[in-house]
Amino acid sequence: MEMVDMDGTVKELIALQERYATLTIEGWLSTSLFTWGWWFLAIFFVVPWLIFVMLLDRDRTLEIWSFGLIIIIITSFIDDLGSEICAWIYPIKFVPAGLLAFPFDFSIIPVTCMLIYQYFYTWKSFSIALVCQATIFAFVGEPISVMLGTVTYLKWKYLYSFVFYIVTGFIAKFIIQKWKS
Repeated sequence: MEMVDMDGTVKELIALQERYATLTIEGWLSTSLFTWGWWFLAIFFVVPWLIFVMLLDRDRTLEIWSFGLIIIIITSFIDDLGSEICAWIYPIKFVPAGLLAFPFDFSIIPVTCMLIYQYFYTWKSFSIALVCQATIFAFVGEPISVMLGTVTYLKWKYLYSFVFYIVTGFIAKFIIQKWKS
């Protein structure tokens, strides 16, 4: 195996990344794990999936899971991007590294969207349900998350989230509808 010669910048980035990883794990162990905010995240990760398993339309499993996967891809990408550009931070994390908003991006948001997709077939009913979900998530759920300290918005407003939830749901439904036809 050939060793790659690294310049000073790459070596410095590696050192910073190692330091960041160490601080992240130490911080998570001392300030996040088993706090009220962490338990809130744990509940919001587990409970939606338990509900989903009970309510899933088994005849449409592939279609509904595909819809949910699209939601997960979009939300996790945008979440990482928003964190990278410092639009928000996650002071309390469910897991110490990576997947910053794991309970939201991989549970509560996709599960809720999948259930909306499952129960609301027409674009009109789907749109109304999606707007209701976006309203609750953006103007009730997110302020509660901020209050509990699981997220801090630096350059983000609840209204942006409201629009994001709706657009994400429309994109996912559009893709699945095209795939089905």
